[in-house]
Amino acid sequence: MPGNMFNDKGRLNIPEIEHDERKTIKAEVVVNAAYCPEGHNLISVDHDVSGFPGIIVRFRGRKSGNGLVSLSAVFGDTSYSVIEGEVDPNEPLVFSCPNCGTELDVLASCPCSPEAVTVMCYLYPRKDPHQAIAFCNVLSCPNSAVIRSGEIIRMLSELHL
Repeated sequence: MPGNMFNDKGRLNIPEIEHDERKTIKAEVVVNAAYCPEGHNLISVDHDVSGFPGIIVRFRGRKSGNGLVSLSAVFGDTSYSVIEGEVDPNEPLVFSCPNCGTELDVLASCPCSPEAVTVMCYLYPRKDPHQAIAFCNVLSCPNSAVIRSGEIIRMLSELHL
C-alpha cells in the first residue's frame, strides 16, 4: 500500500501535489483564417512562416514600392517572409488584399512611428471588429505581431490614461 489514509494522530493524510516551477507551458495560438474587408481568406498554405501557413498581404510603400509579404499567423510572432519585391522593414506600408486589392481596415494609430497604424483582418468573412486580429503596418515594430483586436484597444486605452 503506497501510504496510510490516516496519520498516527488519526488525521486524514492529504497528499501535496508537487509543481515544477521551471516548467512553463506555452500554448501557441495560430490563426487558421483571416479575411479582408471583402471576405477573401488571406491564409495561404503555399507560404509558411514559422512552420504554419502565413497571412498573405499585398504591400505598397514610398521606398519599398509594391510587393507581396507573408506574415506569421502565430500570435505574438513578428516573423514575415517577402514573396515579391523588396521591403524596408522600418517604413509604414499600406496593406491590401492580394485577391481584390481592398486595403485592410485601420483600427488605430501605432506609437512606433508617426505614420504607423494598426490594421485588421477579420476572423470570419463578415466584418466584425470584435472578431478580428490586428497588427502594425511597420514590419520592424514589436506590434507587427498578430494580436486580437480587443487587446490592441485595451493597450491603447491604457497608454492614453
